[in-house]
Amino acid sequence: MLRWFLPHAMPETLSVIHHVIRKSAHFTEYFILSLLLLHALRAGKRDFGLRWALIVIFIVAGYAALDEFHQSFVPGREAAVTDVMLDTSGGAAAQLLVALLVLWRGVRKRQGESTAQSHTGTRPAS
Repeated sequence: MLRWFLPHAMPETLSVIHHVIRKSAHFTEYFILSLLLLHALRAGKRDFGLRWALIVIFIVAGYAALDEFHQSFVPGREAAVTDVMLDTSGGAAAQLLVALLVLWRGVRKRQGESTAQSHTGTRPAS
């Protein structure tokens, strides 16, 4: 398909592009897996903490390692620790994004509360 899109590209260039696409797909797959695992494990709870993130990252890393172990038995495929690290980094990146979004939401909520208080002249109850 790359050859169809880039008919004049050198084979080495196509090989590099193919490699980048494959590795990006792995990162994205494990990013999404991490988000889905977080949602499933929290079972509707709205809290987010380091504990949840670490559990999810641990599961993602284990799944990535098992996937690479499985590949070692498939003819024409080989297992690579670098792939496990790439897959795990995709899962960790998802958890980092969630943590930043939760932090941002908390900051926005506090800003909204302080703005409302300054307009009404009230202070929060202790």
